[in-house]
Amino acid sequence: MIRPAVTQRRGGPKGARVPRSVVVTRRATLADLPELLRLWGELRQLGARAERALNPVATPDVPVRLADAIGAADCHVMIACVDGEPAGMAVCRSVQPDPLSDSRVLHVCHLVVDRQHRRRGVGRSLIAAAVELADCEHIEHVGVELYPSVRDASRFYARLGFAPVTMQRVAPVQVLRRRLSGDATTVRLDDLVRRRTRMRRPLPAQRVTRRTTERVD
Repeated sequence: MIRPAVTQRRGGPKGARVPRSVVVTRRATLADLPELLRLWGELRQLGARAERALNPVATPDVPVRLADAIGAADCHVMIACVDGEPAGMAVCRSVQPDPLSDSRVLHVCHLVVDRQHRRRGVGRSLIAAAVELADCEHIEHVGVELYPSVRDASRFYARLGFAPVTMQRVAPVQVLRRRLSGDATTVRLDDLVRRRTRMRRPLPAQRVTRRTTERVD
């Protein structure tokens, strides 16, 4: 069982007496769905145009998918609250990096902090909740995904000890098809399979035609 993580942060200028901000993280429930959708809207402002094209924030059935993720056994939707007010969310799930790997990584995606509550420890609290979740599932590594253009987030993760491992590049299928079609040395896989299939087919048996000669009595 995951215990709610509590983080106390003191803000304001040095020496000033400012009330502490208490950040509590816990697993989201269906009752949190309206606030999760509000936080989901913050993702629309992140990343460049090409990056946002791959972000599923425009998916029309996001409420249904979020509800399914909340109820899924292999997924953990975390919500962070500042003084009782929802201020951030993250989706965590255990993944296998590739089919040839035996290790698992706790993948943290869609981590977002409400702009009114940034720099108050909300992001750190969500990562701390992910670390506790990884310990509960005996997972040795935590991974995050972020847009390269969001430099503040990149520096934030770097300060926590996250390091780049692989670089993933994504291209539209139509762009790749257009670029590859201009390469004369490129052979489509389906064309190659058809060629090999034709070469392996047995030749049809030749018909033997017998010439009939007419006998004249």
